[in-house]
Amino acid sequence: MNKRLFRLQERKKAVIKHSEGLLEAADAEDRDLTAEETTALETDETELQEIGVKMEYEQSLATHQDFSPMDGFELDPPTISNPKPSFEDDPKKGFKSPQEFFSAVMHASQSAGLLDDRLRLLSGKGFSATAGSDEAGTYADPYGGFLVPTGFLPNLLTRSSDADPTAGRTTVIPMATPRVDIPARTDTSHASSVSGGLITYRRSETAAVTTTRMTLEQVSLVAHPLMGLTYTTEELLSDSAVSFVALLEAGFRDEFASRIIREKITGTGVGEMEGVINTPALVSVTAETAQDADSIVYENVIKMRARCWRYDNAIWLYNHDALPQLMQMVQVIGTSGVPMWQSSAREGEPNMLLGRPAFANEYMPTLGDAGDILLGDWSQYLEGSYQPMQSAESMHVRFANNERTFRFTMRNDGRCWWRAALTPAVSSTTLSPFVATAARA
Repeated sequence: MNKRLFRLQERKKAVIKHSEGLLEAADAEDRDLTAEETTALETDETELQEIGVKMEYEQSLATHQDFSPMDGFELDPPTISNPKPSFEDDPKKGFKSPQEFFSAVMHASQSAGLLDDRLRLLSGKGFSATAGSDEAGTYADPYGGFLVPTGFLPNLLTRSSDADPTAGRTTVIPMATPRVDIPARTDTSHASSVSGGLITYRRSETAAVTTTRMTLEQVSLVAHPLMGLTYTTEELLSDSAVSFVALLEAGFRDEFASRIIREKITGTGVGEMEGVINTPALVSVTAETAQDADSIVYENVIKMRARCWRYDNAIWLYNHDALPQLMQMVQVIGTSGVPMWQSSAREGEPNMLLGRPAFANEYMPTLGDAGDILLGDWSQYLEGSYQPMQSAESMHVRFANNERTFRFTMRNDGRCWWRAALTPAVSSTTLSPFVATAARA
């Protein structure tokens, strides 16, 4: 070998001997390495890396140049560029004690890319024959990992929206035509009549009775179209492990249900269902004097309860943000108070507020906005269905793109049939099947 390569090898031996001396000293005294020893080992590791780079360069030159023997040194064969360590056949791989092994591991983790030769042997880095590398296994894809199949579960994970708490509580109207007109008795005041204008009298014999008549109005449901559209490549439809069409149908079914409950609550009634918060019959309960913004007090729900028509059939709806305020409501009695929220004692049953079920729903207005709490008898809400969800597909719309078009449609309508709140017989305070909180900003 040439002089430079010889000097590098000798320097490498000296550095290794120095590092081993530090480790052996600590092991002999059964102690951890000192800070100075750790720094010295790190310096040795850095120098060994630099020496390794230089040696690789010199050995590379030896394979391409014609060297002559110099000063009695013979040219080493180029095939020994990565010599077999003397500790390769050692059962302990050159480590004299567990402490020595763990110290080497510790320093390797602190010095990125720098490995003790003994660790390099165990990890298979830098040596042609390494422990554990002569067998097939799943530890590496080329040596067997590719043969182990991965599992695939054809169940789509989803985050479902809040369920519709009004389902089964509304009055469903089957629509045979796109528009259905329903006659209704005009009954906005019970001050003199509870039947839309008819009045009865007590009369004496031969006395005439004043004639009365009933007033009617008409409630109309007009089926508005609700549609969803999507494109999918033919490759996906053909190659997917699960039916992508079924996934689309389930996805749009969720979307339609989400849109309908949103419209039942806040719909404008123009080209869509009319939400109860926008119905003319809605009663709004204003905030208490000096009530804090975005707060709910017991007086709010008491007044809502007092304004609800047929409370025994009503349910409470509220935004999730409102729950902490509801659970902290108390009825003040002297200097203390009684909690008014009643948590459900049975799994699957709703919580109760003033004796009626209470449901959190993500489509309710947020805390402090008008309608963040809603009390309603949903039997007074008409839900007309003219065309349930239907699907159609076409390969012609994007035929040149090798894509298929999927269309989902539905036609329905809904509204509270009350067009005004009701004035009771002996009070000027109106009642309604739907009562909501006013804004508290």
